[in-house]
Amino acid sequence: MVADPNKWFLKFSPNGEGRPWGDDTYMAKRQGNCMPWDENCKIIPLIGGYEALSAMRESLEAAIFEAKQGKKGYVYIADFRLNPLRDLSEDNPWIIQNRPWNESDSSIKDQTMLGFILRLMQAGINIRILLWLPIRASIIAGLGSHISDHFYIAEVVSKECERLCKNDPSAKDRGVVALDMRMASPLTSTHHQKMMVIRVGDVNVAYCGGVDLAFTRRDTPDGTHPYVYDPNATLDDLLVLMQSNPPQFLGGDWQSGKNVPHVFDGEDKTHRWPKSLDTIYDALKEVSGPLRPEPDLPKEVYGDDNQIWHDQHLQLQGPIIRTLEEQFCERWQDWGKVHDSGFWGRLHFNSNNQIIFSSKTAITDDDVTRLNEPKEVDPVPGGSSLVQMWRTIPLRTERRRPPFMRGEFTIMAGIANACQAADDLIWIFDQYFFSRPLARLLNHRIKNDKEKKLCVILVLPPYADNHPREVHHARKLALNDLTDGLTLGSGKFERVGVYNLWHPSRITGGIYCHAKVQMYDRSLLVCGSANLNRRSFTCDSELDCAVLDEVLVLKHYRRLWRVLFPDIAWPSQINFNDPNGGWGRQFFDAFENAAKSQNSYLIPDPWWNADKQIKPISIDGKNKAAVEIRPPRLPADPAEARKDPSNWTGVAREQDYEEDYLEDARGTLKNPLLEEDDLLSLGKKYLAKIEDSLFEPSSLNTKIESEICPKSIGVFGDPEAPGRLDEIVFLIENCGHGDKWPWRVP
Repeated sequence: MVADPNKWFLKFSPNGEGRPWGDDTYMAKRQGNCMPWDENCKIIPLIGGYEALSAMRESLEAAIFEAKQGKKGYVYIADFRLNPLRDLSEDNPWIIQNRPWNESDSSIKDQTMLGFILRLMQAGINIRILLWLPIRASIIAGLGSHISDHFYIAEVVSKECERLCKNDPSAKDRGVVALDMRMASPLTSTHHQKMMVIRVGDVNVAYCGGVDLAFTRRDTPDGTHPYVYDPNATLDDLLVLMQSNPPQFLGGDWQSGKNVPHVFDGEDKTHRWPKSLDTIYDALKEVSGPLRPEPDLPKEVYGDDNQIWHDQHLQLQGPIIRTLEEQFCERWQDWGKVHDSGFWGRLHFNSNNQIIFSSKTAITDDDVTRLNEPKEVDPVPGGSSLVQMWRTIPLRTERRRPPFMRGEFTIMAGIANACQAADDLIWIFDQYFFSRPLARLLNHRIKNDKEKKLCVILVLPPYADNHPREVHHARKLALNDLTDGLTLGSGKFERVGVYNLWHPSRITGGIYCHAKVQMYDRSLLVCGSANLNRRSFTCDSELDCAVLDEVLVLKHYRRLWRVLFPDIAWPSQINFNDPNGGWGRQFFDAFENAAKSQNSYLIPDPWWNADKQIKPISIDGKNKAAVEIRPPRLPADPAEARKDPSNWTGVAREQDYEEDYLEDARGTLKNPLLEEDDLLSLGKKYLAKIEDSLFEPSSLNTKIESEICPKSIGVFGDPEAPGRLDEIVFLIENCGHGDKWPWRVP
């Protein structure tokens, strides 16, 4: 059953040029020919890194099998983080025990990511890998191993091409890795897309979502959490399986915390890397091993090993595959200063707008060699889903040719449209819920819902992966905007529920929510790489897929319920088909009650629970304010998880700056002239705030978050709501004249 796409999807702008998609893109060229979405697609939402990475593993194995039967093809991968020793295996012995491999282990099949890359190339499959390369200065921010891993992969692929060419000259471009620095800002912008397209013989499948091919992401079965992934399972099969098996939070990822593996330098470049007999590893001999990766998550909250990381991802079949392939080609061919592997020196990746290729074949006449034109993909018989691709492609002032001369911000536009279309429920999973413009839009929708039906549920991580004060502070500000004027009592808000993932029986019970997923009513599922923050909306390259399919969305609701509340029955009394609506409020209430159960995997987010004391103090004859802030805490043990957050005694979640309390201090001291410099910390020394330009960068002029269109009077559709997400979307696409677009200025 499919809802009305004209309500839920973005449509082409009357401004022409295929807007809001990037000018001269494949999507923009559809204007006048077809609608900007793909029909007759088959989508399976995958919950957790185990399902997602297992599905990708099986698709890659199927592609290798096809290639060995003489059916060649290609695999495209774009990723923010790819660890070469990320293990995806199921049949090798170490997964069942959920433990690291031993030096004596051997693999039936090498299903590490670098093992897969070598095996794909050796089977005759062309592979193109687009990886973010942080600039050299990022080493001081802890990204040294990130840089090292991606250089290592590129160099191994280069050496493997050289080896293959000795017997087959046509293999010179069998594999190409692109290390990409074509970013909006050289300091903190990233390429954040996580996608894969596999087109080899009869294997035509794509993946898009939040799962990186990296350590920590794969929450796997262990002896007490059995689960064997079935690559042939339908969504109905997965739904049935969830009713008779343990919840999908499993035993954690052994490749996390203190157990993240690494490649040692020395005579054996693949120490602690179990090899398989069907793979040739000669390409590794002349390549230095990468640095040892650092753990992704703080052990105080998430444990020291077998950490649990929650994600969601999509497996996609049908015409959407071609659309995702087209977007990969556009990303690959975006303008930049190109270099080949002879540029390795590693001393020159200090600025943006560069891309380093592992092979000279990727460069033609000092420009990026075009990839083959994507071919049609047949509709899936019985495919019930409509899918629309949304992206963030930031502005780069140095971009010298189409596409993307004006960037693309369809993720922001799509989410703003979906928030306005929803009537009953918006259910969000997000890593970084920082967007105050989005929070204001949601708050506006709740307050102006005359029937008081619309509810919002947020599921977030309990603690930041890094920069904790800055992360928690940004989230606190957004949550304050979301709940402004909706307070019902301490920690309770009108039709808004905010929760953290938390394990009910682990001492360090944090579960890291990395998913970037929203569900709007029971109609639209959005899953991809974009977080709900400024950088994902405007600055980092991002990719989301919006799936319109009412049957699929409700099934996803049911699976997520089973994961979060394994002991609580699905609220079958709710009539989700009620034409008068109101089911969202019933679901919200059932969700709130289920979250209080003993074995729930949720706790209330304690962001509102910051205690403060403001006292007058005189320094050098001048009256100032001493500010003492006691931040909220997490539970100290599982028994506390469902209790009042004001009594929790675990890890402190620092989230405040003194300047947040300037107005309070002015009132307490009855001094309206008090300034930020007059606020003093009492007993603590707070870190300096990271400036917005670094922590939450934008490729747009940030004045867009406080103004309306100068020509707004009489301009149809202008919300005239400064700082709200729908206003920002309007300004980007409609507030301009001729070639002048004032908001598209960094």
